[in-house]
Amino acid sequence: MTALLAQRPARRGRAVPLAGVRTTPVAVVDVGTTKISCFFARPRPSRGFTLLGRGYQSAEGFRAGEVIDVAAAETSIAAALQEAEEQAGEQIRDVLLVTSAGGPVARFVRVRRPIEGGIVRDTVIEAALREARAIGLEPGREALHCIALEARVDDSRPLRDPRGSQGRELDLLATVVTTQSQALATLVGCLERCHVRVAEIVAAPYASGLACASEDELERGVLVLDMGGGQTGIAHFADGRLVYLDRVPYGGEHVTADVVYGLSTTRRFAERLKTLYGSVQPRASDDNARLEVPLVGEDADQATGEVPRAKLTRIVRARVEEILEMVEAKIRANWEMFDRRPPRSVVLTGGASQVDGIEELVEEIFGIPARRGRPMLVHGRDGIENQPCCAAACGGLLLATGDDEGLRWSDGREMPAISGWLARFARWLEQNF
Repeated sequence: MTALLAQRPARRGRAVPLAGVRTTPVAVVDVGTTKISCFFARPRPSRGFTLLGRGYQSAEGFRAGEVIDVAAAETSIAAALQEAEEQAGEQIRDVLLVTSAGGPVARFVRVRRPIEGGIVRDTVIEAALREARAIGLEPGREALHCIALEARVDDSRPLRDPRGSQGRELDLLATVVTTQSQALATLVGCLERCHVRVAEIVAAPYASGLACASEDELERGVLVLDMGGGQTGIAHFADGRLVYLDRVPYGGEHVTADVVYGLSTTRRFAERLKTLYGSVQPRASDDNARLEVPLVGEDADQATGEVPRAKLTRIVRARVEEILEMVEAKIRANWEMFDRRPPRSVVLTGGASQVDGIEELVEEIFGIPARRGRPMLVHGRDGIENQPCCAAACGGLLLATGDDEGLRWSDGREMPAISGWLARFARWLEQNF
């Protein structure tokens, strides 16, 4: 993987969209494996947000971000919404939903359209965008994002704005992110029965990446790994926009389960051990350091056994290493989407990314620099909401108030006006070339 990711030159592009297009308060609901977050915030004059209210609830009724118990899921969502509303003193009516329900995944779509009359007009671009979205869909899936990557006329280089150009054929390359319709519809239904309207839907890794990666990283190429409880989201950005998105079905809860099994202890204590002492890098002192562990069936507050810290490290490293190797396999299998826009660094976020030594392990496997990313966008009463577990919600706020050409959704009831596609596409061309 070192050779794969290090052999390509970096490219230049535009920056991430900034907040500020909208000035009224916005609400974001982030549905994950272990928790539901609701952020209600007002955009600041500069980049960032002032938090008006927030709600956190355990994600009862969910598994890997998908609904498995409708009644329990609705109760959890309603509680998170109510907590945020009570803090803000205002009712939430519309929300942007951040989710990985249905397994969002990206694919490249290339569309070639004949140029009627020999001149590129809005109708030609409109048809190309519609066709890209349609080609990217498969039966039973819903389009979340459709992001233009390149536009050419005949064999030309990418153009600043193809409209008015003369030629025979328009060539458009786009990334289309889709997810399973049924899982998404079930989740949206739960929110609507909590008396809020889902105005937009965003894939969680996309939102996390925008919140945690720097503008320079997004331009040069960055791989964002959103390590949650039940899965690890993958998002690759380059030239300031999303290029690839996927997930692997393992996360922090699987690490905890391995500790439960490997040390024959309770789940509660395994989570505590992982949080306080978990590491993926063996240290010289690990063999001598001893950890007291209550055995299964014993009083959870009465330590009844001891294990060397080195054993805990081996258990945690094995699972985290497996997750990272699965990510590497995804990259290899989809190298077409990385070949011309490879990542130059890795940003780790999500609650499961806080294990000690993980940056070193990522650098060993991928051969490029790695760091932990924290969202620095939301200013609350107690300072900045910068915990990695808040990354997706913070990124959702950025997208809800910004004007990003990749933000798309439909639920079968309405589609965004094509004029919005054209305006965003024109801005992208003007800023990128």
